[in-house]
Amino acid sequence: MVKLKADFEADWMAQLRRHMTETWGTQVARIKDRDIPIYYFESFHRRISQQARDLRIADDFYCPPQVETSWTLLQDKVVSGKDLNPHLSTRHASLFNADGLLGEWGVHHFHLGTELDSRNPHFVKRSGPLVFALVDDGTFYAINIYRHGDWERLTIVESLHRNWPDVISKYRLQGVAPEELFEQERRTVRTAGGQAAVRTADGTVYGSIGGAVSCTGVKFESVRNADMWADQIRRLQNGLQDELCRLIPTLEQRGYGGEAEIEAELRITEDGYQAFFPKYRVRATLLYAKPV
Repeated sequence: MVKLKADFEADWMAQLRRHMTETWGTQVARIKDRDIPIYYFESFHRRISQQARDLRIADDFYCPPQVETSWTLLQDKVVSGKDLNPHLSTRHASLFNADGLLGEWGVHHFHLGTELDSRNPHFVKRSGPLVFALVDDGTFYAINIYRHGDWERLTIVESLHRNWPDVISKYRLQGVAPEELFEQERRTVRTAGGQAAVRTADGTVYGSIGGAVSCTGVKFESVRNADMWADQIRRLQNGLQDELCRLIPTLEQRGYGGEAEIEAELRITEDGYQAFFPKYRVRATLLYAKPV
C-alpha cells in the first residue's frame, strides 16, 4: 500500500505561527513550536473582536464630569462596532504579560483617551479613570469607572452579580465557604499565579469568572482547545492515509508513477482543510468546515 509522507501537525503549527506573527510581530519567535497552538488560542483573550455590541450599564455606574466626553465617545465605539483595542492596556500588546483582572474575573479595563498616543499610536493616550467592563461577542457590560490599582476590588464582582447574575451564573460554586481575602492578599495570590473564590454580600460564591488559569497565566481553556484541535489535525492525516488509494487515478494524471510514498501538506483556507500534493500540484478537500 502506498504510504503518505506528511506531518499535518507541523504544517498546522507553521500556519498558526505565520498568522500570529502578522498580528503580534517578532515576539512570536520566542514561542516554541509545541506552544504555538496554546498561545494562538490565548491571544483571543487579549484582543476584542471588532463588532457592534449592545451596551449595558450597571445600576451604580458613575462617570466623573471630567471624563464624560471620553466616556460618551467610548460608548459610541461600543454600539457602532469601532475598534476598542486602542483603549486597552498597553501590556496587552505582549503575549506574555499576565492581566490578573482579566485572567481571574474576565474583566477588561479601558482607558478614556480621545486621541492616539504619539509615543505609541496603537493606543489612545493613557487616562487615570478607567472603565471596567465584561465584554462578550454581543454585549459590553459596563461595571463602573475605577482607578489604576483597583484590580482586586470586590465591588467588581458584586456589580456583576447584582446586575447580570445570569451572565456569570455558570461560575457559581455550591457548598464552598471561601476564606475572605483583603485586596492586597488577593493581589498576592494573583501575582503567584493563583486564584481564589469570591463570596458576595448575599453569600453567593463564584470561582474564576475569567476561566481557570495556570500558574503561568495561561488559561486552561487555551490548552484544552490546542489539544482538541491537534487531535483533529492528526485525525485528518490518518483519514487521508486511509483514503489515499482513491486519489491515485487523479495523481497518475499529474505524473504519479507508482512511488512508495506520496508527499502531502496541510493547507488551511477560509473554506476548510485541504491536502496539497506539491509534486503533482493537486489539492484535495479534507473537511468542509471553517478552520480555527
